[in-house]
Amino acid sequence: MPVATLLPFTATPNRKSVSPTSFRLTEKFILLLVFSAFITLCFGAIFFLPDSSKLLSGVFFRSAPAESDPRPGTDGDFAGATGRDEKILAKIRKDHEKALLEAKDTLQKRAEEIKQDIKSEKEKVARDGQGRGGGGKDDTLPEIEYVRPPGATGHEPSDPDTKEKRAKIKEMMQFAWDNYKRYAWGSNELRPVSKQGHSSNLFGSLKGATIVDALDTLYIMEMYDEFEAATEWAEKNLDFNMNAEISVFEVNIRFVGGLLSAYYLSGKEVFRRKAIELGEKLLPAFKTPTGIPWALLNLK
Repeated sequence: MPVATLLPFTATPNRKSVSPTSFRLTEKFILLLVFSAFITLCFGAIFFLPDSSKLLSGVFFRSAPAESDPRPGTDGDFAGATGRDEKILAKIRKDHEKALLEAKDTLQKRAEEIKQDIKSEKEKVARDGQGRGGGGKDDTLPEIEYVRPPGATGHEPSDPDTKEKRAKIKEMMQFAWDNYKRYAWGSNELRPVSKQGHSSNLFGSLKGATIVDALDTLYIMEMYDEFEAATEWAEKNLDFNMNAEISVFEVNIRFVGGLLSAYYLSGKEVFRRKAIELGEKLLPAFKTPTGIPWALLNLK
């Protein structure tokens, strides 16, 4: 019998390979499977057997021996700290369970009941405000001494390049304001292509978002004529008494923020009055079982 038939891994006469040690494709595949099974078995024994974490820590990592707590103190102090921690955890669990129960009760209510709860909260806030002031809404506002913020206006840059850029920005603001006043005065925004006013449903039936939002910019840019026109519009036309849903976030940042910044810069009492009136109407949105405010609120 030829030697080639006795050795399965040696070359046979009908093979084209000239090397006596070369393997067939099937032989290579079998060797690869055996080698993969061996590697899988080794790593499986390390990572998946019980208490493998101890084996890994001893083989790959040199963990330092456990040390005693070097902080000074007695066993009594440690016991006292443990008791305080347990009290804190117990309070957290209690508050968490209470919040879950309130959220569950709220979710089980119908939409009409939730709206009624919001309306009741708003009426309660209004009654509390009238009780504190003993009169109209204006009487509830405490008198405060206005201090004008320094540096907001009345300064010109000394650098000619900066002065030129500043004048160009003011010119662009003037162009935008004039066109808003011409095509969309009183609307929430101007559509520049169609040159028409647009009022997004994010504000319900509230009007004048651009006017209120631009008050501080007009004042800082010393566009006082435009600022006075916007102030007059806000005093006469900005009304929050409506039966419509609004976005709490958008109304908060644009209307409340715009009114507060305008009052901070100018000291005009109309802005403080309007900001407090709107803020009181938004308060029920923040009285939720989870503490997260409602996304939408009816200002009725």
